[in-house]
Amino acid sequence: MQKFLAIAFGLTLLAFLPSDTSARDGLYRSVNIDTSRIAATGHRHLAQALKPMLAGELSKALGPRLGNRGAPLTVRITYIRIPPNAGEESSQGLIEDTLMGVVLVPGRAPIPIRVVLPPSNAGAWYARNFDERRVFSLIEAFAQWTAREV
Repeated sequence: MQKFLAIAFGLTLLAFLPSDTSARDGLYRSVNIDTSRIAATGHRHLAQALKPMLAGELSKALGPRLGNRGAPLTVRITYIRIPPNAGEESSQGLIEDTLMGVVLVPGRAPIPIRVVLPPSNAGAWYARNFDERRVFSLIEAFAQWTAREV
């Protein structure tokens, strides 16, 4: 009987531990996305467009690890670069799409993430909405790396 009470007491204590222990287990309550640094550089429209796209991709990438009682996960996008491209060759590295950010997890050091992709990753350069597909391919890769690292 004493063993049963000790186990029950231990389980009760586990239920009241701070939420950062859940973050160490990879469980997160929500995702907060901060694009204020992009907006501050004069790209408010892009900063606003990134938020829902990144939130959707992160929810797909994190899957069942999101929506639990864990700590909130914060993603801060710090840099985006989409250089002009009209079908030029990117083998020399001059034309690369870049997205950089930091993932903040309570109880852990900040996790920097940098995604660099060739524009050709988004399909044919002459196709409709090519630049939007370039941004989306960066966001998709960023979300996958975030899920892998947290």
